[in-house]
Amino acid sequence: MKYESVLQAADRLGVSIHTVRRWARERRIPGAERCGRSWRIPADFDPAKQRGAQPEREASPCAGAQPGRVAMPLMNSVYPVGKCREFIDSIADADDRAIAWGEYYYYSGQAERAARAMEPYQDSADPMLRGAANLVGFFANFARGDTALAMRACKRLLADLHGDDRTQSAPLQRAIGALVVTTASVLLHLPVASDVDLHACMACLPDGLKLWACYLLAHKAYLEKNYNGSLAIAELALAICPERYPVPSIYAHLVAAMDLMSLKRVVEARQHVAQAWTLAQPDDLIEPFGEHHGLLQGMVERFFQEEDPEAFDRIIAITYAFSAGWRKIHNPIAHHEVADNLTTTEFTIAMLYNRGWTAKEIATYMNLSPRTITNTIQVIYQKLGISGKRELEKFMLA
Repeated sequence: MKYESVLQAADRLGVSIHTVRRWARERRIPGAERCGRSWRIPADFDPAKQRGAQPEREASPCAGAQPGRVAMPLMNSVYPVGKCREFIDSIADADDRAIAWGEYYYYSGQAERAARAMEPYQDSADPMLRGAANLVGFFANFARGDTALAMRACKRLLADLHGDDRTQSAPLQRAIGALVVTTASVLLHLPVASDVDLHACMACLPDGLKLWACYLLAHKAYLEKNYNGSLAIAELALAICPERYPVPSIYAHLVAAMDLMSLKRVVEARQHVAQAWTLAQPDDLIEPFGEHHGLLQGMVERFFQEEDPEAFDRIIAITYAFSAGWRKIHNPIAHHEVADNLTTTEFTIAMLYNRGWTAKEIATYMNLSPRTITNTIQVIYQKLGISGKRELEKFMLA
């Protein structure tokens, strides 16, 4: 049998040295051997194949929640990239496993399956199951075009946050509530429908959800046009927790790319998209790229048309479905008409032009001629019924 050091095993599995040592002490690594003060780890050890060797999840001292359970089990888990489905199958608790599959269906662009998987848990007595089911159900339903079911899930989230005095004595539960409501609010570009401050209570969250909270705070700073501040949050979060949690890491890389595009640092933006795709592609976690298409300002076209044209076609299909549902909810609430009659290419050009890019700069970036960009801008004006750049901003995302 071939062995490796604890450090080598930790690097290979994407977990901490402390975690590998604990697994070995608890006899959760078959064949592990003591070596002085450390351990020798079998080089073929794979936690996804060991039911007892799952990454640790923090306890949930919440009223009604099963001990050891926390919302969003897939987002909050460490697993080897490329082994996501095997990891989900290894989750011992049937309810956690079902929620994790619902998450996976959503992140892999299967909104219909995600909505069906979450439906049985949207009224669960367990607040962790209920919160995850309603959050994923919210996004899955509007991505599949069912606004009524999406809004029903959103109302449940708000009711959970404000409707029970027990949350006052359950800091983790209140933090989870703040997290899920802030997620819906930030990704819809709407004010938070709550007085709960995610920043103030995120210390209660387990590490994977802390990374997700950092993504949300970075995205919020981006919407406020604080691109340098947003970038600092995203890159610091990734440095402290370097891609140990694949799902929130994908989102953190994408918000960093959004910031860098807004700062016209195109090469660095591409590097973050490439890192996100390295984490996402082996497990087909393609949905985040469609969600962020417009905010990535052409980087989807620039990167995927060169690197993975087949994935590009899927991302564009996800973008159209997600954007259509997004506008149905965002526009009436915000009283702000985001453009809904532009192609993805037209929207990208409009976003860049609105950000102060010249037609020549856009042409160079998108590998098109300046005349094509100029003509497309005129088409955009016609479609939106406007006469110039000054009116363009109200139809664009932040």
